[in-house]
Amino acid sequence: MNTFKKISALVLLTILASQAITASTAEIKVVKETVGGYFDVYLVNNCTKEIEVRVRADGSSSTSKYKTGEKIKVPVKAGYEVYVDGKLFKKFEDSDSGKEIKLCK
Repeated sequence: MNTFKKISALVLLTILASQAITASTAEIKVVKETVGGYFDVYLVNNCTKEIEVRVRADGSSSTSKYKTGEKIKVPVKAGYEVYVDGKLFKKFEDSDSGKEIKLCK
């Protein structure tokens, strides 16, 4: 009977060790969290002239002038819009997080 207990204990330990190895090698997905729904984009004036850039959100907006070659980090949320010289250029999506947005086509 003593041998049976030892074999049972050994089998149990083998099963537990196997499960631990499986758990430690399982695929882990990393999710990038945004604070308050905001994420950063980089607006780049790749035009040959100074441009007026307006970011519109939730009924308010912010307007700036960007010199040629200027790159500005801007916190935005999905649904915000960017206008270049008064014309709608892009509506931001979550997938734009961290991207450089070139403001001339």
